[in-house]
Amino acid sequence: MTDMVFADELPEPGAGPSGRSRAAEPWVVMIVDDDPAVHQVTQLVMDDFEFAGRRLQFLNAYSATEARDLLRSRRDVALVLLDVVMESDHAGLDLAQFIREELLNTHVRIVLRTGQPGQAPEEHVIKSYDINDYKEKTELTKRKLITVFYSALRSYRDIMIIEHARQALRRSIEAITMIHDAHNLRHFASAMLEQVAHLLGAEAQGLCASRMSAYAASHAQGRLRVLAATSEYQRLLVDDEVRDLPDEVREAIDQALLSRESRFDGECFIGYYRTHSGNESLLYMAFSEPIDAQGRELLEIFCANLAIAYESLLAREQAAGH
Repeated sequence: MTDMVFADELPEPGAGPSGRSRAAEPWVVMIVDDDPAVHQVTQLVMDDFEFAGRRLQFLNAYSATEARDLLRSRRDVALVLLDVVMESDHAGLDLAQFIREELLNTHVRIVLRTGQPGQAPEEHVIKSYDINDYKEKTELTKRKLITVFYSALRSYRDIMIIEHARQALRRSIEAITMIHDAHNLRHFASAMLEQVAHLLGAEAQGLCASRMSAYAASHAQGRLRVLAATSEYQRLLVDDEVRDLPDEVREAIDQALLSRESRFDGECFIGYYRTHSGNESLLYMAFSEPIDAQGRELLEIFCANLAIAYESLLAREQAAGH
């Protein structure tokens, strides 16, 4: 293989008094390479590296097969430094594909390192595989390796911040079912919908509406009522019945009521949910760019939970009226 070159071009980052306590969990970095020297040199060079108050913890895999086994059991790996040629000429590329498509791990940052660039031309690899950086081992000076670590870990940190925000929002959505007042439900649900829109896409706007079954013993039966709305549709929260919907929104809602299924059409999502009692809820969201499957799932959960909460409130009001 081609030797890796590490020139002493930068002072060690994170230098400080020896023995300083570090309570924060380290960043987990996996080195996947069939050359033990690569593992040794990388760990030696990055021994004192620190980012955001956290040091590094290295995992070592000497083949793509070994890396697969490790990655199946761990979801905390922030960065994978991945060789291309190991037990086969494309073992590293196959592993990158395995991480993204089989493990469905889109969080970990993958940096491809190769000593044989002819085996995996950079332009082809960057275009065809979901990796985050491509480096030839001969160009990886100490400075450049440090830069790679800063860039990859900063990206991973930001991705995880978004992921944690998504999980917190999911818990908030689940809390909708605990609201016991119709006015507060609409206010709380609209705030949640604004957060969903902000998290999933810039300039996202939409509304969630519900229609009670014709068999429901309720003054709201058969009518479509807006339960949550982003800023563009806030005026629709005033009336008990939906009026003056924009044509494209009305058409999308009518189609969803007719087909009784959710639909994602480019940058527009129409969610449909039917409760056990036959009551229907619909979510219309227009995004500035397409959203992923996780985003659509979050919208489905929002729609379903809001429908259940509204149905419970109506049942409570009906019982109180008797």
